[in-house]
Amino acid sequence: MLVFAFGYFTCRTFYFFKEVKLGLVMLKLSHCLSLYTIVKGVESLEYTKTMRLNELRAKGESERNIGAYRSNFNDEIKLYKDKSIREIINVHPNFYKDLIKYDDWDTAMQFLNNEGIEFIKKFNQKEQ
Repeated sequence: MLVFAFGYFTCRTFYFFKEVKLGLVMLKLSHCLSLYTIVKGVESLEYTKTMRLNELRAKGESERNIGAYRSNFNDEIKLYKDKSIREIINVHPNFYKDLIKYDDWDTAMQFLNNEGIEFIKKFNQKEQ
C-alpha cells in the first residue's frame, strides 16, 4: 500500500510540474503572438500615414501642414505602442511580472526578434 501511495504522489507531482511548464510555454506564446499582432497593427498605421501624406502632397498642402500631420500621427503611433505594452504588462498578476522580459516598446521588440519569432516557428513545427 505504501508503494502505491508513493507512486501515486510521484505521478501527481510530475503531472503538476508538466502542467506548470505547459502553462509557462503558453504564456510565452501568448506574449509573442500579442506582440506580433501589435507590430502588424503598427505596420498598417505606418502605411496609412504614408498614403495620407502622399494625398496631402497631391492636394498641394503646405509643408508646414504636412509636417504637423506627420508629427501628430507619429505621436499617436507612439501612444499606441506605449499603451499596448503597458496593457500587456498590467493584465498579469504580480506573480508573473518577473516572467515578462520587457517593459517598453524597444525591449519588447528585442524580445520578439530574439526569442519570439523563433519560438512561434518552433511551436508550430512541434505541433505538425
